Amino acid sequence: MERKIVDFHQDAIGDWIADLACGHSRHVRHRPPLVEHPWVTSEAGRSRHVGDVLDCVDCDRAGEVENPLEKFGRQVAVAVKFECLKAALDGYESARMSGLCHEGAWDLAIDRIKAVEIEDVIGRLPG
Repeated sequence: MERKIVDFHQDAIGDWIADLACGHSRHVRHRPPLVEHPWVTSEAGRSRHVGDVLDCVDCDRAGEVENPLEKFGRQVAVAVKFECLKAALDGYESARMSGLCHEGAWDLAIDRIKAVEIEDVIGRLPG
């Protein structure tokens, strides 16, 4: 079943993994000549592919038929998690660039998380 990419993270050996909207994940590697995904090697490349779809073999195997309410709840949770992480990282980096100490930067990061508007996040969900 096709699922949207909501984020990426690295595994223990540094390979990139796409986090899918269904809650499962899938490796996305760049290992020429067998597998070519050069975009996964840069943050900008990965960002451009958030929202793209990949086949989720875990969902295929399970033959999952999603309850629309459950699917929406999962999408909201994943979107809120993404926005909170983004807000925290942006706040921390901004604070450190402005010369704040580590503790001050974390205070600003927490303030940015608190400022995430859940209604705005929900409003940006597809469908």
